[in-house]
Amino acid sequence: MVNPVLLIALPLLLAFVSIVFKAYKNNLLVFGTLLNAGLVLTLNKGQYIIGGFQPPFGINLVLDDFALTGILIINGLFLVITLMSLEKLEGFASVLLVALAGLNGLVLTGDLFNLFVFLEITAITAYILSSASKEYRYAFNYLVLGTLGSGLYLFGLIVLYAVFGTLNMADLSVKMAAVDASQLVLPSLLIFIGLAVEVKILPFNGWVKGVYSGTNSLVGPLFASVYAAGMLFVFGRIFAQVIPLGTYLRTSLVVLGALTLLAGEVAALSKTRIREILLYSSIGQSGLIAALFLSGLVFVAVMQLVNNALSKAILFTVAGQMADSTGTDEGEELQGAFLEHKIAGVGFTIAALSLIGLPLFYGFISKMNLLFGIFYSDNYWLPVVILLGTVIEGTYMVRLLVKLWTPGDEGIVSEKAFATERPLTIQSSKVMGIVVLSVVLLIGGLLPAVIQDNLTDSGSLLDEVTPAYLFDLKGGQ
Repeated sequence: MVNPVLLIALPLLLAFVSIVFKAYKNNLLVFGTLLNAGLVLTLNKGQYIIGGFQPPFGINLVLDDFALTGILIINGLFLVITLMSLEKLEGFASVLLVALAGLNGLVLTGDLFNLFVFLEITAITAYILSSASKEYRYAFNYLVLGTLGSGLYLFGLIVLYAVFGTLNMADLSVKMAAVDASQLVLPSLLIFIGLAVEVKILPFNGWVKGVYSGTNSLVGPLFASVYAAGMLFVFGRIFAQVIPLGTYLRTSLVVLGALTLLAGEVAALSKTRIREILLYSSIGQSGLIAALFLSGLVFVAVMQLVNNALSKAILFTVAGQMADSTGTDEGEELQGAFLEHKIAGVGFTIAALSLIGLPLFYGFISKMNLLFGIFYSDNYWLPVVILLGTVIEGTYMVRLLVKLWTPGDEGIVSEKAFATERPLTIQSSKVMGIVVLSVVLLIGGLLPAVIQDNLTDSGSLLDEVTPAYLFDLKGGQ
């Protein structure tokens, strides 16, 4: 039986080796990501004891369906993004190996203090990667806010440990369930705020614009898909399984997530730079997924998370490459850019339409089941907010696609002569990665059971009452 601790230990070992053998660090990174992606496919679900001491006294890793979905997304996307951006690795190969270990640890750990350790490891790598744009003031801003957030998270753990004498998630959830939720408001809020910085929830996401708007074709996809997915899985684990929230606090936090969704989408609508549009879209999607987790709708939250991670990997890769090769990501200056790069353009279009939730793409299955699940839980205001956000999202995404496909001013027949003359280049490795991710979104839309089979038990393992979803219904039901 393969122990999932290897997903953490092997990247760390290769990171140290890469420091000694610097000439082979890129090769070691590729080897490590390939090895981890292969190991994920061989794992068996269960609890793994580290060090021989049984929980709650010892360290343990938990590999249930929820965690398995998380490490599949993290390791799969990490591999694809790394292979697409080999020319961008520069001096970041060792950092990326440490990041891979930290992200796997986030999803696998069964202890809140070990989660803090992995949060710190992952955050440090994120701070380093955010400096790739050479905008060090934004990286410093991220460092300050991230440090404050992790400090509040740690303070929340101290309060919990002082009261319950344990930080093991399974043990803690049992003990907290026996206590009135009103007595847990302080530690719940401290932990929520600590995680909200990384999950990009208002008003704790002030670092996002400076960091995301200058990312290249490596850092942008990593942050918007892999890092975001890892942090959201942690958020879902804690607030859907471990910490019981009182009705009023839960409702207040769900409203905050909904406001983050609307604020992100409205801000994206007002922007013209592609990466700024995408960064605000990422904020909106994070708010939506957080609201779903807080509402106890784990299954549909995971579906939306998967759709967002796959779509943002494509969108930020193309946007970053545009900025790298042309010196701008201003939509007005890149009109008709996809006419010379049709494969990348089709991939970008598929990702954008899937993010909106149009038919034929996985996003449609995700969004329909999302609405289905919310109505099933007798919540009638959140669907209105989501539909409003979808309309806004569709408006700016379609507007952006029109610019990138059809050159020329409004009212003038589009001609290739009006297309941008900026020298846009997209490497074959990126095109191949975009094709792979686009095919996954198409398969998820046309054959949803292929992805659904890997997610079905995610909610049941977190005690969610799972309704019959769209792809489970037969004709006439």
